[in-house]
Amino acid sequence: MSSPHAYFVCPDTDVPSGGIRVIYRHVEHLNAAGLSASVVHRAPGFRPTWFPAGGVPVTHTEAITPTPADLLVIPEIYGPDLARIGPGVPKAVFNQNAYNTFLGYTPEVGDRRTPYTHPEVAGAVVVSDDNAAYLRHGFPELAVHRVVNAVDPDLFRPAPKRRRIAFMPRKNAEQALQVINLLKFRGALDDVEVVALDGMSEAEVAAALRETLVFLSFGHPEGFGLPAAEAMACGCAVAGCHGYGGREFFTADHAFPVEIGDVVGLARTVEDLLARDPAELEATGARAAAFIAERYSPARERQSVVAAWRALAGAPAVAAA
Repeated sequence: MSSPHAYFVCPDTDVPSGGIRVIYRHVEHLNAAGLSASVVHRAPGFRPTWFPAGGVPVTHTEAITPTPADLLVIPEIYGPDLARIGPGVPKAVFNQNAYNTFLGYTPEVGDRRTPYTHPEVAGAVVVSDDNAAYLRHGFPELAVHRVVNAVDPDLFRPAPKRRRIAFMPRKNAEQALQVINLLKFRGALDDVEVVALDGMSEAEVAAALRETLVFLSFGHPEGFGLPAAEAMACGCAVAGCHGYGGREFFTADHAFPVEIGDVVGLARTVEDLLARDPAELEATGARAAAFIAERYSPARERQSVVAAWRALAGAPAVAAA
């Protein structure tokens, strides 16, 4: 009898997205462990170009015929009808942001459609303790597996800093605009380089972060908050919001958390940081980098990924009522 194959459904999106990068890493880990898995895109021949993905098995929807012995892995963004994909095939939800769990749902009390209680769904995989708690609260009978998101130590590592602030405008860009302008018109940025990390490859982002003194985090809500973790791994002084998913690492011991949406508070925090001795900030960044390197290592990611997907591939789907 052949072993089950895990098909990871993935959006055909060729712009930087931590969630897509994580899907590819999971498939890579599973194959390296001797398990059978591939990424599934809609369009034949599609592959992201912003990170190295040449060694990961990739196929497309028209080329696959999953069987009841296989496992379909589907992102949470496909909504309440997710379980209708591939009828008769066991499924798992790869929920990388629990705050997207109810996209596409209605407030109608009588509408009880959800994949999380569907008989063909064996469970869900999440990337933070916060998101695990979210799903366990909403669906107490659901098997929820927490995996570790690794931060690549070869790319994201400490280096000497420039007097630079960096941020990612993909989420809550209007808040970033407010903070930057509050600082600018107070004269706090007169000798500071400000860099928006947008439209860059993974390697380009890492190179920019290695030289960044202060990273501004605007991500909210977050399943994990990978940009902030990557900035910490580079030894940046990270200021801003944890987005809930990042609460497990974005703490006052290693960063400078500010209440979500408090743009004045964040501007004040950044102005204070820029007035400090750069050596003090680099010392904080070094502690943060060591913490991230230990807690979110590739080895921990591999172990958690293989354990979670092995459990789900071998688990029977919930029995129909």
